[in-house]
Amino acid sequence: LNEIHRPLAGELAGFLDLSGTERIMDLGGGSGVVSLALLRRHPELNATVVDITNVCNAGREIAAECSLAERITYHPADFLRDELPTGFDLALECDVNVYSVALFRKVRHSLRRGGRFVIFGEFAPSEEAAPPSRLHWAFEGSMRDPDFSFPTSTTVKALLEKAGFQIVSERTLPPMAAAVERFDRDLAVIDARRNN
Repeated sequence: LNEIHRPLAGELAGFLDLSGTERIMDLGGGSGVVSLALLRRHPELNATVVDITNVCNAGREIAAECSLAERITYHPADFLRDELPTGFDLALECDVNVYSVALFRKVRHSLRRGGRFVIFGEFAPSEEAAPPSRLHWAFEGSMRDPDFSFPTSTTVKALLEKAGFQIVSERTLPPMAAAVERFDRDLAVIDARRNN
């Protein structure tokens, strides 16, 4: 997945405003492909990737190959069950698709006062529909749970607000030249600030 997401990560790194940001937490960040792209662009930045143990181990190897191992750490955890590290200016969730008030409260606690939580994802166009590029996931999910659905951005924003975030902006990004097929439309970003 690192190689598949690398072009997209580079474009997202060019899009994201990190003024005044020194520490980021990449929630469910896998090998750190997005964090590594951000570190290349912002020499003052340090990142912590939170993911499961074997993914973190692979990420450490990739970071060493990129000569960025000194600026990125990997925190092995199940972010739904385990505590998150703290002291971040920005938390990032990119294509993780896990949204709940409980998780968002944990993320809020991990941020410094005034910190931001940015979610990149492909949201459902309506309550009754899945994003077109995620129909296979919708089918698979409905086989396990008849009530399975993809959230809309409105639903995710409501969860963020319940968890103590203020929505700063929401944008649908234009198709990205380097994007992999499943991001060819409707990649959206929700930017929220921690309320104090």
